[in-house]
Amino acid sequence: MVKLKPLPPKEAIAFFRQKGYQIGFDYRDVWQAEHQSAFTVAKAMQLDILKDIRSEVDRALADGTTFADFRRNLKPILQQKGWWGVAPMRDPVTGEVKDAQLGSTRRLQVIYDTNLRTAHGEGQWARIQQTKDSFPYLMYSGGHSAHPRHLHLSWSGMVLPADDPFWQAHLPVKEWGCKCRVIQQTDGMLKRAGRQVGTAPEVPSYTYQNKRTGEIQQIPEGVDPSFHYPPGGRAAALNSYLAEKVDGAAPDLAVAAVQDLVRGDAFKNFFNKPQGVFPIGVIPAADAQRLGAGTQTVRLSAETLQKQGTIHPELTADEYALVQDAIDSGQL
Repeated sequence: MVKLKPLPPKEAIAFFRQKGYQIGFDYRDVWQAEHQSAFTVAKAMQLDILKDIRSEVDRALADGTTFADFRRNLKPILQQKGWWGVAPMRDPVTGEVKDAQLGSTRRLQVIYDTNLRTAHGEGQWARIQQTKDSFPYLMYSGGHSAHPRHLHLSWSGMVLPADDPFWQAHLPVKEWGCKCRVIQQTDGMLKRAGRQVGTAPEVPSYTYQNKRTGEIQQIPEGVDPSFHYPPGGRAAALNSYLAEKVDGAAPDLAVAAVQDLVRGDAFKNFFNKPQGVFPIGVIPAADAQRLGAGTQTVRLSAETLQKQGTIHPELTADEYALVQDAIDSGQL
C-alpha cells in the first residue's frame, strides 16, 4: 500500500515567500498589517539572523518540519551568532539600554507557531476566495487550544457566508497561541450535519494605545491588537511597503527602484488587480516642497488607477513605465 504524503500548502508558502525583511526592536515596531508584507522578529537587529530564522520557518512550511526539528536546526546557529539568552541592548526609539530576551526555546516556539499559523490562515483565505462559489459558507471551529478563549469558544459551530464582514475582523488567527480555524461548507454539508447559516454576533470593542507610536485604536473583543488586520491584504500591504521603502531611499536609488518596480511583475499584478498604492515616480525635492507634498514619491492609488481605466481604457501597464521619464524631462 502506497502511503500518500500531504502536499505542501502552496498558498501559505506563496504568502510567506513574498515577504520582505523589516528590523524592529519591539514587537510593536512592525505592526498589524505590516506583517503581511514583512518578516520580522523583535530584537533580531541583524539581517543575517533574520534570514536564518526565516529560512527555517520556510522549511517548516514547505517540508512540514516539526517544532523539535525547527529548534534543533536553528538553536546552534543562533547561539553561534550570539543571539541567545539575555543581553543588554539599546532601544533605538527611547535610547534606553535594557536587558533584552533574545533567543530561547519559548521564543522559538512563538516564532514557529505564529508564522506557520498566520501563513496557513492567509493561504486558506486565498483558497476561500477561489472556491467560495462552490463552498459559500464558513464554520468557525474553536476550542482546540489547551486554554481556549471563552469568546472564541462561544463562536464554535457558527456558520456565516464567506463574504460576511465578521471574517474581516475575526478570521483566525487573532490572538497569540490561538488554534481556532474555519471550515468551508456547502449547502449539502450543512444539511447533512443539521446546521443552519446564522447571523454574525455583535462584538464590542475596547480601546488600545500603542505606546511605541501613541496611536489609539478600537479593537474588537477576542482580537489581540497585534492581529488586528483583515485577511487577504497581502497585495495592498506589499504595495504600501514598497512605497515606504522608496520614500526612505536616497533620491537616485529611489528613482532606480521605482523604474525597476514599474517595469516588473509587481506593477503588472497591481495593474491587473489594484489594491492599496504603488510607487510610480520620484519628483525632485524642490518640486515636492513647492507642492507641499510630504514625500518625493509619486504614488498611484487603486482608486485612481480604476478611474483612469474607465476614462482611458486604452492605457496599458507598460505605459506607466514612462512616468519617470516624463518627470525627468519636465514633460509631465
